[in-house]
Amino acid sequence: MIRLDRIASEMNAWLLAVAIGLGMLDLTVLVAKCLPALPEMPVATADAPAGHAPAPAPSLATPSAPRS
Repeated sequence: MIRLDRIASEMNAWLLAVAIGLGMLDLTVLVAKCLPALPEMPVATADAPAGHAPAPAPSLATPSAPRS
């Protein structure tokens, strides 16, 4: 009976630590969901020199002239 009491007291401390950790995780997720999203950063390419925007890619949405 003494062994069970000692195991139960150690288990209670362990469960308390786990409960506090899960509570902190829940609080962190709640704060993260309440904050506005960060703006997207521009993607850098290795082909273009620093400070210059790459040339726009041709659009496939515009139809080309009919071929003969």
